[in-house]
Amino acid sequence: MERVLKIITLDIRKKGFFKNLLICLFAVACILFLICAKGEVQAMPKMMLQIISYILLVIFSFSLTQEFSNKTDKMIFTGVFSRIEIMLSKLSSFIIAAIVCFAFYEILSIACNTFNSKMLLNNLYVFIVYAFTLGTFELLISVFTSNFLLVGIIGYVLYFDLMLALLNQALGSGRSEAVKHVIRSLPFYIANTGFYSGGYTTNQSVIMICCGVLFLIAACAVINRKDI
Repeated sequence: MERVLKIITLDIRKKGFFKNLLICLFAVACILFLICAKGEVQAMPKMMLQIISYILLVIFSFSLTQEFSNKTDKMIFTGVFSRIEIMLSKLSSFIIAAIVCFAFYEILSIACNTFNSKMLLNNLYVFIVYAFTLGTFELLISVFTSNFLLVGIIGYVLYFDLMLALLNQALGSGRSEAVKHVIRSLPFYIANTGFYSGGYTTNQSVIMICCGVLFLIAACAVINRKDI
């Protein structure tokens, strides 16, 4: 049990983990407040939710690539913890970061008078599933390249605006229902559409979790074979 706790907290014990995240969230909230001060303050939580997705993308992209770029990969991957345990530690830090963002989002919702207690557990679930799937995907890309920008760009292209625009365009076209069903079942389509709308259906949850597990297995398999 003690080893499990050490693995879970290994990455978040790094100096500045929570501090940098909270500073970023507060800074964004202040900017949004200034933008919405003359308009609709109740729109802030929705805007914050979209920005949080980008914040998480940056965190996920940077987590493993920094080890390679800072030349600390040999130290962490040849230490007392196995490579798989290190990967699980990274994933744990992603989920914890998502929970911190969730808490901040809910506090902001209370401040903006948009808080819905009935959606609290659902929102927490959405944040965790989102972090799990996107985080494992970014880990998978990170084991192939130590370039933080490249990892982030790949994640952005496949999960964010560009891909969503293309997939929505395909859904609005005259393509067959079979093709549309495939598009709606892609994690690249489900992840942010569900995150922004505040929920995943049972089918979407299964797809997200299964894809996340596959991404994690693939990432662990590659890192175990990687010459470090």
